[in-house]
Amino acid sequence: MDVSMPEDPCDRDLPCANCRSRRRELLCSYNHDAPTSNTTNKAGKRSSSTPTHPVLLPSTPLKVAEPLSTVAATWGYSQTGASTISCLKKVEMVSSSEDQSSISDISSTYATHAESLGILNKYKDLIRQLPAKVFIDKLVAIFMREFNWQYYVVDPDVFYTQLREWNSLPFSIYSTEGWHRTSPDLRVFPAVLFHMVATALLLLSDEEETEFATLKYAATMTFEDLARDFSASGADIVGLFGKKVLSFTTVQAEFLRASFLKYTANVAESWHMIGIAIRDAQELGMHRDNFDSNPIGKSLEEVLENQWLIERRRKVYMVLATWDIHMSLILGRPGTVDWRHGSPSLPTDAPAPSNRSKTPIFPRNPEKDPPTPLTRFLWLYEISSPLKDMQDLEQDGPYPKDFSKIDRLHQKIMSLHDSTPGIFRLENPDTRWDDHPDVAHWIQETRLYFQMFHDFSIMALHRSYVFHRKESRAEALRACLAVLDMQKLMFEELSSSSWRNFMLFFGTFDAIVLIASIYIVFPHDHPDLRHLSVQHIHWAIERFAVLQARNPLARSAQAVLRAIFDKVTKTLSQSMSPPTTSEAFHTTTETPETLHTQISGGQELNSIVAQTNNVYESETIGTTAVNMPTETQVSPSSWPLAQHGLSNIMSTFATSDLIFNDLTAVQGWSNMTEAADAGVEGGAGSSHWQFGGNIGEDTLWQMLNQIQPE
Repeated sequence: MDVSMPEDPCDRDLPCANCRSRRRELLCSYNHDAPTSNTTNKAGKRSSSTPTHPVLLPSTPLKVAEPLSTVAATWGYSQTGASTISCLKKVEMVSSSEDQSSISDISSTYATHAESLGILNKYKDLIRQLPAKVFIDKLVAIFMREFNWQYYVVDPDVFYTQLREWNSLPFSIYSTEGWHRTSPDLRVFPAVLFHMVATALLLLSDEEETEFATLKYAATMTFEDLARDFSASGADIVGLFGKKVLSFTTVQAEFLRASFLKYTANVAESWHMIGIAIRDAQELGMHRDNFDSNPIGKSLEEVLENQWLIERRRKVYMVLATWDIHMSLILGRPGTVDWRHGSPSLPTDAPAPSNRSKTPIFPRNPEKDPPTPLTRFLWLYEISSPLKDMQDLEQDGPYPKDFSKIDRLHQKIMSLHDSTPGIFRLENPDTRWDDHPDVAHWIQETRLYFQMFHDFSIMALHRSYVFHRKESRAEALRACLAVLDMQKLMFEELSSSSWRNFMLFFGTFDAIVLIASIYIVFPHDHPDLRHLSVQHIHWAIERFAVLQARNPLARSAQAVLRAIFDKVTKTLSQSMSPPTTSEAFHTTTETPETLHTQISGGQELNSIVAQTNNVYESETIGTTAVNMPTETQVSPSSWPLAQHGLSNIMSTFATSDLIFNDLTAVQGWSNMTEAADAGVEGGAGSSHWQFGGNIGEDTLWQMLNQIQPE
């Protein structure tokens, strides 16, 4: 209730009659414990010391009733679409202009009081952790050059406009009075800064590391430690505001947080963060064209600004949806986007404008305009469309009634590959723009990645059916070898600052596991590819030995890869004397830094593994010269798990098992007799590998544990 004294006693309704009569309903507030006009002293007259109006506690800030639409948003109702909150908003909009003005003022007052001083102080503490402007400018430039082109969720011109606005804010804005005069986008903007700075710190070259060494606040601190602190501060800023006041910049910051987590091998956390970003984007209506924003005014400049804003919204949602389907297929996890409900229109492949308020949106002319990172991602979205169909196939299980669906999807993937634009082809590419300053630093890596993505799509399509269909085994095996070949080329061409990149891990690990499962279960298949398969496994293990210095996933996968190598070589060479594990892994005497020096000095990876390769070359593993084991030696029917039991094996998502199920591999003697026969005391140093972790009974890993080729 209003703080002025009413002439009549309060009737204790909310709002009370007195406030209703003066049209001050939203200011009505009272202490529930205060006496009312109906609670007079039963002995007779009310005590003279008892007030006749509600008591406002002096330590409690003035509380104002929120509009019902705001309350409904707090309860979880959607702010877009046909929901209760949309009806409430329409009802509130038909109020008189005087009421609307009053409500606006009161809401502002309420917001000022609702934002506690502790939250404001926390916000100030967080933004004080940002580096000095001179460092921010340099790190932002590194981010834009080395990383932003991959997803292009940060538009440089818009970002630098926001950065200038942020830098020009007066210090008084951080008082409780000035706090609420900033826009929601600008409040969250420091979170974007934190994530960009954090990512850039992971991309520093050796020379650049010296320049930024003063940012460290502890002697033994690494740049990765510092980057984690910065990114965590960005996440804290987003968390300060909850879900009641979302903005486009909120979604942008959440995506940058997800990409940082993925870049630092926190894949599970990244998957969860992408889901949060998608939900918030949907809350803002970015998933529907009919929820597109409207211009603030009617001038041409404002209309053009709004059109570009719509393009930005569509672009970011396209990136989020593409990430969602990619991670679902790699990790074997459900996605957040329901593709059956449709998607918003794709952004226009238009050149970046110099002035958004004066530039209309026109499609890029392929003959006159160079490709942009948006051009790149639009094609990535196009070739990702088969992944949605693969998700639909999962409901049929690993042995569907109709395999023709798989063949049709395979043909769709091949057709998309054949229609690759010339600028993105790996063979006979259109190189007109290769030397353009805005294109040169990303075009070749993009060609390699698109070729690898095509091969990965084939591999992902057939991997669920390799135990049940010979055609799928053949296609999957060839696709795996093609993926590993592209990974080898990318490793040789990329600098060491990119070793954290997921592209050098996910495809490799999944391909090796799939190759191993095919040759261990069906060792008589595809003898012409045995030598190449073993060779690629060697190369991949050598790459992981180098990558593990900067890629935690590569480090955690080492034991699993060694176990796979051991089982594959024993299965394929039972009648021969294959190289021992110690011989094959000759890099134990070389550090990752030594290997990197050799590679960067011009020595190809082939020569690094020459010793191992020569061992296999001398054995002439090939189509005819190798005395391969016969079917009676390693027939699936002779294993504890009979071949008909393969129908129960679940689809294998190797990376997911490593990340979510703590997949490991240990080496130990199967019994003490074997250890004694080998002259080893205590049973240590066995050649029998076992996979462990949270693996189920009907998984590939459990089956491989039962298979122990001698």
